[in-house]
Amino acid sequence: MDCLANIKFLDALDQPINALAHQLWVGSLLISDHITLDNGESVWIKRPIGTIIDVKIRNLVSAEYKSKVKIQLIGDKTTFIVRSPKVLLKGVNLSAKDVVTGTYLRSTYIVAEGDYLSRIANDNDTTTIVLVTINNLKSETDIHPGQVLKIPIKKNEISTSQSENKPKVKKSSPQEKIKVIVVQQKDNLPLIAKLTDNTVDEIKKLNNLGSGKLIQNQKLTVYDRKVTRIVSESQVENKKEENKPTSQLMVKQDASKNKEEAPVAKVESSTTVLLKVSQRNEKSIARLHPQVRGLIRRFINDVYIKHQVQLVIVQDYRTYAQQDALYAKGRTTSGSIVTNAKGGQSNHNFALAVDVFPLWNDGKLHMDAKSDKKNIEILRKISSVGKSIGLEWGGDWKSIVDNPHFQLKTGKTMSQLRALTESAGGNPLKVKYDVE
Repeated sequence: MDCLANIKFLDALDQPINALAHQLWVGSLLISDHITLDNGESVWIKRPIGTIIDVKIRNLVSAEYKSKVKIQLIGDKTTFIVRSPKVLLKGVNLSAKDVVTGTYLRSTYIVAEGDYLSRIANDNDTTTIVLVTINNLKSETDIHPGQVLKIPIKKNEISTSQSENKPKVKKSSPQEKIKVIVVQQKDNLPLIAKLTDNTVDEIKKLNNLGSGKLIQNQKLTVYDRKVTRIVSESQVENKKEENKPTSQLMVKQDASKNKEEAPVAKVESSTTVLLKVSQRNEKSIARLHPQVRGLIRRFINDVYIKHQVQLVIVQDYRTYAQQDALYAKGRTTSGSIVTNAKGGQSNHNFALAVDVFPLWNDGKLHMDAKSDKKNIEILRKISSVGKSIGLEWGGDWKSIVDNPHFQLKTGKTMSQLRALTESAGGNPLKVKYDVE
């Protein structure tokens, strides 16, 4: 029996590694010479179950392909996830570019339909005043879907010295190893210096830079020093699973003691993979009713396994006050009308519903009007997955069609939901529904 397989490369922060040149070998036979897509995926291959695939990565400096991980094919259709959890340490980085991708914090947020600044601030452990200031917003309502907001780096995510404002002095040895990194968008010399444990002057001297101006994809030489890992505890995936295992498998890549040797990947079919339930999704799921959380996780994972579509939750629980504020948009406040439901008239108010949008092949959300046709096409295709596990789809509604909307079937009217919430002390999470 053959296995239809793909390999997806992720960095230490679970971000796709795109444009990664790699080869797939079976023994002495080259079966693929490929560059990863924007979503980090390789090419689909079909080989007999039990076949061992040797994954070789091209070194950006020498241009040579070196074996990094070996995978044994199992299952009829499988996506193998290759992640280097110690991407910041020596000896286990897939390439110089991966070190950059894994090291630099993603400190931006894409505004979703119906988002409001106070919740964005709460989700990212900051305040609305800070977001207004660093993004030069006119007010707390000066945001729109698709807008990219700067998010401040949390203090616990990167270690700082008490003498942070003082010039950093380091002594470099002539024998000290160096490495090449690739400049990413919005990088600057002070940030690269801090994250590579170099100084700005050292980087300028190593690269003969006359100024501090950098361009995207520029190659820089830096001293290869050990960097303290900056991934916070909140970025570590919750490994407790509420659903049965899926057919998606994870490749555990162990660090090789001798970095010239290729570590062998271990495939564990008994471990459920929650890679499609991203940290952003997990924050949304945590706000939902306990009887909904497992269903939404399963829905997101099943959609990816069956259709290779990654969903992002853009709306979840909303209080009555938040619902009223959303209802006011386009009516009594600026903006366009986004809902016809007031507080207490939406399943979102009872933590029973989510709105989801698909990531496109470029790894981004497209929530503008001109993207509606494609989004609706994708949502219609994956809607059967949600309905098959007991979720109600807003695309089936007759009066107001809501394609991104999926909710738990409770069989209750809005007045009944309001009464149940009131009897639970106003906390919708304490209501118990008679559903499977």
